[in-house]
Amino acid sequence: MSDTARTRYRPGIADFLRREWYLTRLDWGLRNLPSKQSRHIQRDLRRDLTATAADIGMSPALEGLGKPGDLAEQYTAEMDPEGPRYVAGAVAGGIAICVTAFLVMAYAIGTLDTLQAMGGGTRTVTLWGSQTVFISTAEQISMSTTNILPLVLVIALIGTVAYLVFSRIWRLARTSG
Repeated sequence: MSDTARTRYRPGIADFLRREWYLTRLDWGLRNLPSKQSRHIQRDLRRDLTATAADIGMSPALEGLGKPGDLAEQYTAEMDPEGPRYVAGAVAGGIAICVTAFLVMAYAIGTLDTLQAMGGGTRTVTLWGSQTVFISTAEQISMSTTNILPLVLVIALIGTVAYLVFSRIWRLARTSG
């Protein structure tokens, strides 16, 4: 088939779905590569698969590549993505801190709402050395915390653990040694 005919080839819906399903499974295997490299690999592979399918059909073209997991393993071995993923860790740490802060605020609002539903009153809660006083009366609705440092440290610890896990920081030891 000529190059002009090959570039005009458009796969049918079944071939299109087969190709995209293969590339989706490949993408899962390439998750350890930087997204720019992964997109580049998929773009090239999509183009090559379409060109090969014009000559021999999509099923034989996909069979010629082998299993998506095996192909992804070959790509990752060539590109050595063994370093830490700092940005992923930072995003996960930030999300963990935000979720924890949201949960603390939701607890505080729920406590104040409960006090108000019970006709008002005061409630004192001590958690990790931080004492919080909730007050809900006809005159005021308030919350005050003393010795907030332990609570801040716990929230920071949650963010740090999320950062370390999602950045895969242990890879730093493998690449350094």
